[in-house]
Amino acid sequence: MKFCVVASGSKGNMTYIETKEARILIDAGIALSDAQKRLPEINFSTITDIFITHEHNDHIRYLETIARKTRANIYMHKKTFESLPSKMKAELKKHKISFIEENGQYQLKDFNLLTLGLSHDTASNLGYVFSSEGTSLAYVTDTGFFPHQYIEAISNIDAIIIEANHSVEDLLNSNRHWTLKQRILSERGHLSNQDCFELLEVIGPSIHKYIILAHVSEDCNSDEALQAEVISKLAINFKGEILIARQREAIKIIEI
Repeated sequence: MKFCVVASGSKGNMTYIETKEARILIDAGIALSDAQKRLPEINFSTITDIFITHEHNDHIRYLETIARKTRANIYMHKKTFESLPSKMKAELKKHKISFIEENGQYQLKDFNLLTLGLSHDTASNLGYVFSSEGTSLAYVTDTGFFPHQYIEAISNIDAIIIEANHSVEDLLNSNRHWTLKQRILSERGHLSNQDCFELLEVIGPSIHKYIILAHVSEDCNSDEALQAEVISKLAINFKGEILIARQREAIKIIEI
């Protein structure tokens, strides 16, 4: 299995996963042309499957056009579909769309999929664990907390893409409106650096190879804060590689 976080943040999200039989996108928040420029070695016109986490615009902005260009199979929760703009729903009905549930297990092509029900201010929000040929990757972003029932599901895997959205201190000291701060800090908001660390402190030693810190706020977080609040603390017990996903550039393609 190969994967790459193509874009991650409040302006657009997309992750690419490749198995022998599938070319997968998680979310469609940036244009294919932009993705192609970031990763010229990947032929994005061959995408076979698109998995949507939730209906916020930074995750679905280009779903219609990507669906038209690739004719890929589309997967999302029914509540997410029902929350989409009417025009988008009408367009997507022309394509092959399948509804998946929280806490579901699916066999698709040469990979298995486990879906996680996460907590965000949306109709539904799904996390994912992809497994293929003995390798596994978890994807967990846009959640105010991580449900303990899924700890086992994201333990003993090869890699995890996990939200480290904000430094609480930076957020509280920012110029953002108090209601927005409350939303972000709530159980239907986003994982802070501290939240991320506390989760990874539990599962980190069981992650075999890679931790990717994702959905990092550009104005309420920084590399310095991530280093102090997450990375340096994890390095004590985690011997793999820790990377930071970016809004404006893709990380390297990782094979696990």
